[in-house]
Order: sequence, then structure tokens, then C-alpha cells
Amino acid sequence: MIPIASGNRLFSSPFLFLCFILLLVTLILNGCASERFESNTSLEEFQKQHIKDSPAASDINSQEGYPRAVDPGHDTDDYLMGSGDLISISVFEAQELNTQARITGQGVIRLPMLGSVHAEGLSTTQLEKKIVDILKTKYLHNPSVTVRVEEYKSNQVILVGAVNNPGTFDYSQKRRLLDVIAIAGGTNEKASTIAYITRKDRATKENKSYRIDLARLLRHGDMSQNIAIWGGDVIFIPEAGRCFIDGAVRSPGTYPLKGRITITEAIALAGGLAAWADDDSIKLIRYTGQGERKIVSLNYSDLHSGLGDTLILKDQDVIFAESSSSGKLFSGTGFSIGFLGTGVTYKDPQK
Repeated sequence: MIPIASGNRLFSSPFLFLCFILLLVTLILNGCASERFESNTSLEEFQKQHIKDSPAASDINSQEGYPRAVDPGHDTDDYLMGSGDLISISVFEAQELNTQARITGQGVIRLPMLGSVHAEGLSTTQLEKKIVDILKTKYLHNPSVTVRVEEYKSNQVILVGAVNNPGTFDYSQKRRLLDVIAIAGGTNEKASTIAYITRKDRATKENKSYRIDLARLLRHGDMSQNIAIWGGDVIFIPEAGRCFIDGAVRSPGTYPLKGRITITEAIALAGGLAAWADDDSIKLIRYTGQGERKIVSLNYSDLHSGLGDTLILKDQDVIFAESSSSGKLFSGTGFSIGFLGTGVTYKDPQK
């Protein structure tokens, strides 16, 4: 009697063992010709399309259309005061004129002896000159006046996107980007490594956007990215893009694209290729946005020879490592010793 084992355990008969080997060889020969995804574009065409699409404004990792991240400055001379701001006025020659005043809804402040003085839309330097001119005309020969903003209430800062507590915040004092992000409870786990700041240009009165590299700021301590925030700024921190890694890799799944991620780095994030992977058939799949997808077949050794560093992943890219039939055979085949002899077992390593 020929014993039969349970589960994946095969017959221990030599004849059946030979049949099993022949069957596996047949499966290998049939399986070698089949792939999950077939390439429909060449590497050259794929790279041309990548270069063509890279400057798109919708790509959150693109710098096209955004000025270099510089600090426009935040001295009080640059700040244009508005309704609700609390300011202090000091007159060196006449300390009895020293006072604090809040700009009214009509845009004026009320000062001792001087009455109502229009202040809305002026910088501190401009208001100082205005008060000096009034004092020269009526009271003092050569007055020295200092104006300082004590509370910034005329504008608010809006912070939206991938932060823990998005919302609108009173601009009560001078802040920098990290200060505002901290007020909002920090970024969440979905946050990208960039931020966009939109503000009204003081000269043109038009909105202008700045692109900030949060990775350089938070990971490398580049404080040039920690620019000053103005009242009225809108700060947007987008969610990071995602790529999908599947097939013959050790840890298939969805991975965030935080910053510049190459295909080689993405495969490493997924634990590298599995033992049964087909090194000559790594597929990179990219959706074009017109309901089509471009599939290019890559060689793993070429990726490690420098090609992988030129292929930067985009949101929704898919990496699929095809399986090698011979690799699956050797990875899934084993031997077991049981009753009345030795048996051969096989378990699909992908299941």
C-alpha cells in the first residue's frame, strides 16, 4: 500500500515521485512564457514621457512655477498695519505723549493732543514719519518717534492640508513657518515633505506662492527654509503621493512618496526582491491620466548600475516584480520524512 500524506505532502512512491518531477518540469516550461504584466513601451519612450510630464504643476514634487524658497523678510517696516492691531508710540522729547492705541475699524488711532491719525495700510516707518510731521507742525522742533506693533490682529494665517489641527489662526505676533506648524499640532503621518505658502505681494498686490522644502528644514536643519510668515498667508501642506509595490518582493504594499524616491529605493523599502523573483522582468507601471497606463520592463542589475537613480517615482506608480517559475519551484519545494519513506512537498511561495 502506498501511504498518502495530508496537506501539501505528496506520495512517497518512487514512481509517483518521478511523475511529480515531470509535472513540475511541465509547469516550469508553461510558466516561463507567462507574465502578469506585458510591457507596452520602451525604456527610451518611458523616460521621454517622464521628462515631458515632470514640470507639471500638479506634481507636488515639482518646483516648476514656484520661486526659490527665500525669506522675504519680516521686519516691522515691512508689515502694513490694519484694523485691530495694537501699536505703541514713543516720543523721546515728550514722554507724556507716549501711549498705546488700537487701530479702529475706520483705520485710525487716537493719540493724546494729536487726535485721530490714519494708520491702516501704513508700515511703522510710514506712521512714524506721519506723526513726526504732525508734531513738527504743532508742537516740537525735531521730534524722535518710535512706533512698534504690539499685537498683530488685522490678519490671520490659514493652515490647511496634512496637519493635525488645520484651521485659521490669529496673527498676534511675528511667526515663522515652524511656529505656525507647531500651533497646528504638527504634520500628520500622511504629510508630504513640502509646503506651499501663498501671500499677497506688497508691490503688485497679486498672490504669489513659495515652495518650501520641509525635508531640508526638519531633517537637515536648513533654517533658510523656515521663512517668516505674514498675516494673511495661506499655508498648504499636501499629502505625500503613494506608490504600490507588488509581486515577488518581500513586503508588498503601499508606500508613501515622501520627497524624491527612486525605483531602486522603493524596492528596498519593500524589503528587496524575493528569492523567486525574475530579475529580468521588473515592471514599472505609470498611469497617464487618459485612462491608459505605460508599462516598461526593467532589469534589476541595470537598476543597480545607475538606471534606477534616473527613474523617479510619481504618485500612483506601480512596481511589479514578476516571478520566475524555476525560482518558485526551488523556493517552494521541500522534503519530509514520514511513515514508510521520504516524501516531497511543494508550497507556492507567493501564497
